[in-house]
Amino acid sequence: MTPTRNLILGFLLSLLVALALQLIRLPDVLAAARPAWVPLMFAYWALREPRLATLFPAFVVGLLMDVLFGTALGQHSLGLVFVVYIVERLRGIFILFPLWQATFALIPAWALYSFLMFWVDGATQHNADPWLRWLPALSTTLFWPLLFSVMEALRQTPDDE
Repeated sequence: MTPTRNLILGFLLSLLVALALQLIRLPDVLAAARPAWVPLMFAYWALREPRLATLFPAFVVGLLMDVLFGTALGQHSLGLVFVVYIVERLRGIFILFPLWQATFALIPAWALYSFLMFWVDGATQHNADPWLRWLPALSTTLFWPLLFSVMEALRQTPDDE
């Protein structure tokens, strides 16, 4: 396979895994702290692959998430597009940071995603405890270094060694 084809296949497969992780049913105690897997994966690809257009796929996957979760149509699309846009615009800065600094630098992106989900839910009268809305931003921040490291290891080819 060509490198571009491998890249697209890896992108699609990783998004499918992220979506599956988002859909796995968890006990209520753990479900409240579930990381936002799909935004995490989109942020990774937006950061590491400038050749890959991620805004339109973020919009489409967001619509798919809205249908799967029964949320307001466009809610997840809005959040995903904002996260991808922020990461793409600040890619030049994020690449210069070591992983631990990039983790802290991405906190506003995860907070914005959580805020947008909270805001749209409030506008559509789907109230939830604010604590449950902000806990995923914290867990997403904590999982970023793990996801980044795993994805980098998976993308490493034998020629890179």
